[in-house]
Amino acid sequence: MIRHLRSADIPQIKKIYAGSNEKNGLAVSSGHFSKDSLLYINETLHKCENTVFEENGRVLGIISVSHDFIEGLFVDPKHWKRGIGSALLKSVLEKKVSLRLQVYENNINAVRFYRKHGFTITGGGICQMTGLPYFEMDSTALI
Repeated sequence: MIRHLRSADIPQIKKIYAGSNEKNGLAVSSGHFSKDSLLYINETLHKCENTVFEENGRVLGIISVSHDFIEGLFVDPKHWKRGIGSALLKSVLEKKVSLRLQVYENNINAVRFYRKHGFTITGGGICQMTGLPYFEMDSTALI
């Protein structure tokens, strides 16, 4: 079931955020994403429209969108490749004219995922927090 985020979901979201990022094997300092999950929980969630995917009473994924920008899409790594991320993305695309995002270049799974859903690379840069290169991607090609 897809629904809005509830405050009771926060502990599970924190684990999903850290676990999903760590599973990607990005070259950041040890424990970076565990610490960064606090920033995501305390700041990002409050400025976004947050939609979660719940199954059998357990949250398995979240998408956070601010205006037309995807601040994050995270799925519990134990449940990757089950269509959860696609369902979350589609639920937002039904309401938005277009979406933009930034994704680490080395996060090959995420880049493939967004390309599969029609996003195109429109630019890039270097993340100030991690020093890692990222792509900017846009869904306007879907219109």
